[in-house]
Amino acid sequence: MAPKVFGWQHLTFLAVFLCIAVAAVLIVQYGMTTDKRKTVFLKCTALSLLILVVLNRISLAVWHRDAVQLLPNSYCGVTSLLLALTVLLGRPHAKLLHLLVYVALVGGIAALVYPNFLGQATSFFFLPTISGLLHHAIALLLSVLLLQCKHFSPSIRGWKYYPIGIGLYTLYGLFLLDVCKQSEAMYIDAPCVPGTPLKWWFLLLVGSTALLFVLLAIEYFRIRRNVRNAGRCLYALLRSALGRSDSPQDTHCDCEQTDNP
Repeated sequence: MAPKVFGWQHLTFLAVFLCIAVAAVLIVQYGMTTDKRKTVFLKCTALSLLILVVLNRISLAVWHRDAVQLLPNSYCGVTSLLLALTVLLGRPHAKLLHLLVYVALVGGIAALVYPNFLGQATSFFFLPTISGLLHHAIALLLSVLLLQCKHFSPSIRGWKYYPIGIGLYTLYGLFLLDVCKQSEAMYIDAPCVPGTPLKWWFLLLVGSTALLFVLLAIEYFRIRRNVRNAGRCLYALLRSALGRSDSPQDTHCDCEQTDNP
């Protein structure tokens, strides 16, 4: 019998991945005390992601006996490949991350919660299936680690790279449709979830709008925190100037520790 969504194999995989993800976050938080160690940890994670993506594409090409399957034909497939290469070869805060991290986070969560490709074979460890699950999981984990290590920070200034990136994904999908004859490429003719409107235009328009509101909310709370800290600094300085500071702690403020909006 083929594995099922929310079957015992799927739930076991989710539980194991959750434990690994929590362990990785704790290792970075308490074990990676320098930027160099964090960078090495991120690059090792990115390398494992690259291996899984390549393994997934090769297994699909062998299974379908079609070399065209070597080319990733979904948002998550392209994103996992580009994310791995960006972390391995690029620098922290690369502009491309303003597309890749968001797609990897949302796509990774969606694919892990509802992996509609589980029925590819009777075995849960069928190579296209397990490698697909794993590369979605590692892409999700890598995105979380990038945020944790401050190699990527959400910014309203970087919002424009999402719609631009989805537009480029769509152009690539048109190439796959017209030249490579892949009928389900990049959600142009077929939605990512059958029976839903989740095609490229929905992901572009609704995704861009939703991301904009999320980034505006983040920016609002970031500015609000900075203003509050600035008020505390001003109050401490006034007390110091008036000679009313009772202890060194009274003049302490953390304005310099806040992120720039």
